[in-house]
Amino acid sequence: MHAFTLGVLGNAMVGSLLQFLPVAAGARVRGGPWAALAVYLLLNTGAVWLVLAFRWPGWLAPRPGGLLVVMAFLGLAALTLPGIVRVSGSRLLRWGLGCAIAAGVLTALLGFALLQVLAGRWSLPLVDVTNAHAGWGVLGWVLALLVAVARVVMPMFLGTPNVPAWLQGSWIGLLYGVLATVLAMALHGRVLPVQRGVAAVLVVAVGLAGVWLQQRARRHGRHLLGWFWRAGFALLIVAGSVLLVGGEHNLLRAAVIGLGIGLPLLVTGMQLEISAFLGWIDLHRQCGRGVHLPGVELLLPVRDKSLVLALHGLAAFMLLAALAQPAWASAGGVALLLAYAATLIAQTGVVWRARRFLKTRRRMA
Repeated sequence: MHAFTLGVLGNAMVGSLLQFLPVAAGARVRGGPWAALAVYLLLNTGAVWLVLAFRWPGWLAPRPGGLLVVMAFLGLAALTLPGIVRVSGSRLLRWGLGCAIAAGVLTALLGFALLQVLAGRWSLPLVDVTNAHAGWGVLGWVLALLVAVARVVMPMFLGTPNVPAWLQGSWIGLLYGVLATVLAMALHGRVLPVQRGVAAVLVVAVGLAGVWLQQRARRHGRHLLGWFWRAGFALLIVAGSVLLVGGEHNLLRAAVIGLGIGLPLLVTGMQLEISAFLGWIDLHRQCGRGVHLPGVELLLPVRDKSLVLALHGLAAFMLLAALAQPAWASAGGVALLLAYAATLIAQTGVVWRARRFLKTRRRMA
C-alpha cells in the first residue's frame, strides 16, 4: 500500500504541486530546484525503505524510512506554505492547498508515531490511530488537494463551471472537522460510530460533483482529460458507496477501486495536462514573444494520451477482476506497470518535442 500511496500518488502530487503553485496559484516556491530535489530524494528513499522494511522486517527497521518521509513532507511544507500564505488571490484555493499540505505533514507524523508503537517505544491505540492515519492521508491530503487543484484545472482545460465557493468551503470544513474528531477519539482509544459512513459520504459527494461538472464542461467531448476525470469521479462514487455498505471485505474493495483506480485516473489525467502546459510555458520563456510555438496538443498528442487512458482502463479491468478472482492479481500488476510506463513515456515526449522544436528553430535562425 505504501509503495502505491507514496511511490505513485505521492510523487505525482508533490511534483505537480511544486509546478502548479507558481504558474496557476501565483505562489512562490522557496529553495529552487535543489530544494525540490531534496524533497524528492527524501520521499522516495523513505518510501523504498518502508516497503523493504515491511517486506523484510528482520533486515531493515522501518523507523528510519518513516523519519525520511516525515522530513520530506516537512520540507514540502517549508517550500510551499510561506508562498501560499503571502500570495493574494482566491482565499478558498489558498485554504484548500494549505490545509492539504498540512494534512500531508500530519499523516507522515502519524505514520512515524505508529512505527514507534510497533517498535514498543510508544503506547497508542494501534488500530484506531492507523485508521486516523489512513483517513488523514487519503482524504485530508490526496482527495482534498485534488479538490483544491480541480477548482483551477477543470475550468482552465475543460471549461467547467465552478462549484459555489460556499459549498466547497463547507465540504473542506466538514472534512477536516470529521478528521480532527476521529483523530482526537483515536488517541483515546475510542471510535466515532459514524466515521466510516461520513467518510464515504464525503467521497461520494466529490464524485457526484465531479461527474456533474464534467457533464457541463464546454470542451469535454474533444478533451481526453474529461474522460480521465469522468471515469475517476465515477469510480470514487462506486468506492464511497462500497465503503458505505461496511464490512472488512468491502473496505478492501473500496480501497482498490478508490486508491488503486479512481484517484490515479484523476491524478494521471491532471498530470498529463499540466506537463504539456508547463512545457509550452517553458518554450514561451525561451523563445519570447512573436514566435509561433507548437500548441499544447502538439507537445502531447491525443494519440499518446489515448494510449495512456486505454492502458489505465485495462489495468482497472484487471484489478476489478482480481477482486473477484485473486488469480488475476499478477496480470493486474503487469497491466499497471504498462500503464505507468506509458504515462512516463508520454510525459518524456513533451520534453523531447520541445527540445526538437528549439533545435530546429536554431538551425533556421
